[in-house]
Amino acid sequence: MGTLKILFTSDLHGSDLCYRKFLKAIQNYKADVAIIGGDLTGKALVPVIAKKDGSYVATLFGVEHRARDEKELARLIDRISAVGFYYKIVTREEYEELSQNDSLLKEVFKELIVDRIKKWLDLAENVVKEHKVQFLLMPGNDDIYEIDEIINKSEHVVNPAEKIIQINSVHEVVGCDHANITPWKCPRDIEDTALEAKLEEIMMNVKNKNTAILVAHVPPYGTKIDLAPALDKDLKYITKGGQVIFEHVGSKAVRKVIEKYQPLLGLHGHIHESKGYDKIGRTLIINPGSEYNEGILHVAIVVISDDKIKGHMILTG
Repeated sequence: MGTLKILFTSDLHGSDLCYRKFLKAIQNYKADVAIIGGDLTGKALVPVIAKKDGSYVATLFGVEHRARDEKELARLIDRISAVGFYYKIVTREEYEELSQNDSLLKEVFKELIVDRIKKWLDLAENVVKEHKVQFLLMPGNDDIYEIDEIINKSEHVVNPAEKIIQINSVHEVVGCDHANITPWKCPRDIEDTALEAKLEEIMMNVKNKNTAILVAHVPPYGTKIDLAPALDKDLKYITKGGQVIFEHVGSKAVRKVIEKYQPLLGLHGHIHESKGYDKIGRTLIINPGSEYNEGILHVAIVVISDDKIKGHMILTG
């Protein structure tokens, strides 16, 4: 059979700008398969307060921004969405209520997360129909479980989490949305032993392991793509001689499974600072990295043919 071009990114964390760039990249690079490998949702809600004089005020990264009319409001909303945050237009009274009612704040936050995922799926559906690309959209350890139901209802976009997806007659995608325990105790953090059991259960059912593509959100331990800043008990960077110390924080379970089954390709994310690639035996592993909060998209392009990697690169835009 011919070659297969895969376009992969991860850790968009709600960034509308990066997501739209990814959709554009699918078209520009004529990808056969497009994969987003986890951490789809954003981390913060920015209230946009409607003032009595018709203006709007929001605080973003500690800086107050004022929109004097609807055109400026649209630009402010785009700026908030571009860095992965959610917005809600509120009155001063509604803002005070959100500030004082934690359960209400969590409910509004969840609604905004789900709403953006729905909008992303609508955009992806259009790209799939127009460009005949296979689109895989997988949550990661940061993501709430409420989004899975939304993705799973899609007619053309597939959630590969804990599944085996046959993308052609030769290649299967194996998805894993969990990560080993992090300091932030995210929704899909689990013990590495449990992660290994999940991966083993899935890999045992893969028909052609040497042509399989493992999409595991967390990278394998002890590689060039799992280095993150070391943190102290207060989650502050540990430094030595004025330099931040980096340490391996990936999953030993993911590494063991790759060493054992030697899939053709491993596509990973999770560690934003570890853009690059490495090899474990015959398996090429890639982490495109993430600068979503700057509106910068990193994508990996991998061209494969049967059981061979024909070429790969990481692009930034």
